[in-house]
Order: sequence, then C-alpha cells, then structure tokens
Amino acid sequence: MNKLLLFGVCLLLSITSLTSYAIERTVTQLKVEKLFQSSEEPTAKDALWTAKNIFKVAVFDDGSSRNGYAQYVCGVLNERGFHKTWVQIIDVIKLNRDGRWIKLGQAKCN
Repeated sequence: MNKLLLFGVCLLLSITSLTSYAIERTVTQLKVEKLFQSSEEPTAKDALWTAKNIFKVAVFDDGSSRNGYAQYVCGVLNERGFHKTWVQIIDVIKLNRDGRWIKLGQAKCN
C-alpha cells in the first residue's frame, strides 16, 4: 500500500513539475503539450516546450534508452507540422526530487 501511495504522489507531482519552465507557446504547441500530458500518451507523464524548437517529455526511468521514444515523439510532431525540433526525454522523478534535467533519450526531428 505504501508503494502505491508513493507512486500516486510521484505521479501527481510529475503532472505539475514542468509548468514553471514554460515559455510563451503557440496554440499548436499547447495542443501538443496537452496530448503528451493526456492518457492518449501513457508513457509521457508531462511535456513542455522549453524553447521554440525544444520539446521535453518527462517519463519514468525504466533503465532503458529512450531514444526510440524520442523518435516516436518526432513522428507525432512532424504530423502536426513541427520540424527541426529537438526532443528530449527526461526523468520525471529526478526532476521533481532534485530539480535536475536528466536526459534518458533524445532525437533531432527533421
């Protein structure tokens, strides 16, 4: 039960963790953020544009490289008209706990 409660608290924290790092975003950027914050993208726990062409997606670290997931995110972005975007997959727990942006994977979208 304690592990379940801890998981729930971490998940709740992850939902609001990135908002303080936001830049002014376009309507389309906000739609993409909302997609990766929704249950439609269960791997993502949060997402945020930190620069015009940098999109960060926070996930739980399962010990594997997340470069493949970053490539998938590029595909989603390309479908919505975003190109030349740098996708970074970051560890949501380390961000919440320590304020560190630990990259688990990345991709440069065409």
